[in-house]
Amino acid sequence: MNVDELFNHALVTLPEAVTDVLRDGRDPSELVFASFEGASELGISLIAADFATDRGASVPEARQEVERMLLSAGHRGEELVVSLMVSREVLARILSVSAIDAPTRIALRLWMEVPLPDGHIRVLAVGRADVRAGVVDGVSDDADEAPPVSRSMMN
Repeated sequence: MNVDELFNHALVTLPEAVTDVLRDGRDPSELVFASFEGASELGISLIAADFATDRGASVPEARQEVERMLLSAGHRGEELVVSLMVSREVLARILSVSAIDAPTRIALRLWMEVPLPDGHIRVLAVGRADVRAGVVDGVSDDADEAPPVSRSMMN
């Protein structure tokens, strides 16, 4: 799945995530909604960690299950996506162990520190080699998108 498809997937699933956050009494503008390609090393690790926590499986067992899920999804022509609504600090930690290059991580950290207008939410899509970031009006369908941040833009 390319980064544009991931970003579009994030936009489609964002309303449900925002509803969950609001139900928990939290402010979605303080968080980042991030979608990761499930077949990437980072995606596999995130799914396996969730699987191990939910099912009490060991890390190797969880990873084997994720690899089985990816293979099965591939046979059906489907792809896995991991989507998280996380704090900027948690996202920065996740990105620090990703394959994203240092200049892109720095650009994303700076992007995450810019204050947002009321009602807006940061959306991030992380593919294997590319990243796309945007700011979405959480109230309407209008998007005030930041320019895509990608490895090629940072070099």
